[in-house]
Amino acid sequence: MMTLSIPLTPKAEAALRQRAAATGKDPATVAEELLTRALTQTTELTLERLEEISGQSYRNFLASGMTDEQLGEELERIKHEDRARKRGITFSE
Repeated sequence: MMTLSIPLTPKAEAALRQRAAATGKDPATVAEELLTRALTQTTELTLERLEEISGQSYRNFLASGMTDEQLGEELERIKHEDRARKRGITFSE
């Protein structure tokens, strides 16, 4: 087992202590868990990872029969509508 000494900014230290207190664990345990998760978590977006991240939304997408292309077009439309709404503009394609 390796032991590390890592300097933390005051902000990072406060966040670590806060998370430790919220979970009832000591800061070293929380730091070890976070580091282990960061080092072992895959960054590749697999179908399993997508489902893990998006949960019910992903299952709804699969059930809809929509293609990836259709989903992309729908998300683009929603993005443009939202931007227009924030600017007080009515969006039309």
